Formats: sequence, C-alpha cells, structure tokens
Amino acid sequence: MDEMKQFIQFKLGILDYAVEMSSVREILKPVNVTQLLGAPAYIQGIAKVRDGVVTIVDLRKKFNIAPTDEGEPRIMIFESNLDTERIGLWVDDVVEIQESNSIEQAPSIIHKGIIKEILKLDNAIIPVLDIEKLFSSDIINWLGSDIELSANSTLAQF
Repeated sequence: MDEMKQFIQFKLGILDYAVEMSSVREILKPVNVTQLLGAPAYIQGIAKVRDGVVTIVDLRKKFNIAPTDEGEPRIMIFESNLDTERIGLWVDDVVEIQESNSIEQAPSIIHKGIIKEILKLDNAIIPVLDIEKLFSSDIINWLGSDIELSANSTLAQF
C-alpha cells in the first residue's frame, strides 16, 4: 500500500491546488505587504512576520488566474533552514487538510514540471504543486539568492 500523505488544499481564484503539508511552516491571515520597486508583478512584496521578513508571491498573477472575492485569503509560509529568508504564497482560501494515499505522478508536460503529482479524491482531482521547482526558477533568480532546495520540497538553504 502506498504511503499516506497530508496535503493542504487551497484556492487560487476558483481553482483548487494543494501542497504537501510538511513543506508549510505556518498559515497566516493577510498582513501588510510593502511593494518593492522593480519587482515582477507576481512578487506582491515583503511583509514582516514575527520579527522576520517574508517575500510574498502571488501565483494568480504569475499564471493569469482571475482573483475571487470568495473565501478568506491566507499566506502560506514555507519551511526553510534559516529564519532570515522565507517565501510566502498568497492564496484566496485554505480549504482543508487532505490525507490520502491515492496519488498519481503528473504528466511531465504540465506547467513545466511545477505540478508534482495529482491528488485523487472521491469527487475531484487536485494538482499538487512542486514547491521545489516552483520556487527554484525565476522567483529565486529575481531574489538574487543561491537558494538550494532539498528533495522533500522545502526551502532549505539561503
């Protein structure tokens, strides 16, 4: 039998996605975000979170997903080895925690590999984002860091 995994299901616009629960440090209500000059449109800005600074990324803007007024917006902060550099993902709503072993690998053609696998539920399928690949490309390059990500999809070294 396949291993049971836990996922956090969330919404970007009206679309459902998920990330592995082990990669998320915390989920916050929206905070004040300071815009950054010269940042790409999908970098919402930076925010102070518990004495640290978090770069907030809005994937709706990156992938042209229409925002929605439904739900309660949240910021998912991703795990890293250092408290000085973190990335937060702005989402329109956190739906629920899913636990499942009904998972399939995503076809490699989907979104240049940022969809890691597909979570199969009784009444839906939900793409699971590969945080390692998502944050290892242009977002990290824009931040100007030599960030290396570990194999378990967590932000590892900054």
